[in-house]
Order: sequence, then C-alpha cells, then structure tokens
Amino acid sequence: MTDHSISLVANLITVFLALAIGTRIGYIVAARGTADHMELMDRHFENSRRLFERQQEIHRVSDAYRRSREELKGSYEALGIWLHRLGQTLDEIYFGAVSDKQPMRDKAEALISVRPWEVVSPPASTAAAEFYWSSEVLRKIRELQGPYAQFVTHTRLSMQQAGSGDAPTPSHPDQECWEHWQELHSLIAGIKSQAREDLMATPSAVNERS
Repeated sequence: MTDHSISLVANLITVFLALAIGTRIGYIVAARGTADHMELMDRHFENSRRLFERQQEIHRVSDAYRRSREELKGSYEALGIWLHRLGQTLDEIYFGAVSDKQPMRDKAEALISVRPWEVVSPPASTAAAEFYWSSEVLRKIRELQGPYAQFVTHTRLSMQQAGSGDAPTPSHPDQECWEHWQELHSLIAGIKSQAREDLMATPSAVNERS
C-alpha cells in the first residue's frame, strides 16, 4: 500500500469517526432537548391543572354563597310579609276599638278573641324560613308577647266600657291601648331593623350569631 493510499484510508477513518461522534452528540443533544421539552410540557400541564382546580373551587364557593344569599333573602322576605300583616292586625284592633262604626268594632273584637300567642307568633308557613333568622330576630319576636297581651287586655276593657256606656276610669284605658299599640309598632320596627342588619352581613356571620 502506497503512502497515498495509507493517507486516504487515514482520512476516511477520521471522517467516519467525526461522523460517528457528531451523530452521537446529535442524539444526545436531541434527547436532552426532548427531555427539557417534556419537562416543560409537564410543568405547563401541572400549572394548567392547578389553575383549573382553583377556578372550579372559586366557582363552587361562589355558587354556594349565591345560593346561601338567596335562601337568606327569601327567609327574611317571609319575615317581612308576616310583620306587615301583624302591623295591619294591630291597626285593625286599635282603630276598630276606638271607632264608632260597628263593622270595625266587630272586626276588632274578632281579632282580640284569637289566642294572643298565636297572633304574635310566626305562622306555620314560615317554619322553614325561621331556620335562617338570627337569634336576635327570634329574641325580638318573643318580646312582642308581653306588650301584645297587655294591649289586648286594655283594648277589651276599653270596648266593654264603651259598650256599657260607663265613663272611662281614671286609668284611661284608651290611652293605655294607644301606648301599647305604639310600643308594639316600635318592637316591629326593631325587628325589621335587625333583619336589615342581618341581610347586610354575610350568611356565615348570621349563622354564627344564631
């Protein structure tokens, strides 16, 4: 083999070695690039998963809060309707008792004949709503019982005296009826004020006070 042949073979071997090494390096770089790319994709997927879970949690909490607010509002709407009707009943009793019109007096007599605790107790239709009322609202409702019993007592006495033609006694039962009527309306206003305060608070805060 001549020197030229030996040189040619040596060059070919060098070229082959360079190609082999280059190919190997290319594989290693490609593999490393693929691994980095996969790691990046994994991190992106994990971040997306966490973001999705967080969004789902926020949505769940938001829905729960919205439902709670709607239920709370509905329960206090039932309270408001009952308090409005109670106020009307008190007015019908008082103005009927002092009226000279027989139909109004008859209506007042019919109303005061109802058991007092039934008049100032929320009706059965509000039983489910009461679970949402704060303990302060329930306490204020119970405060109606004593003044209402006195209101009915003095109203009945006033109507009996007016019906018999007797002169008013020194205790002035009509004035006492008016004072108890005013007191009851003041208590109703207090319940409404507490209800507004409860509605402005968060549902959890109302439940904590309950």
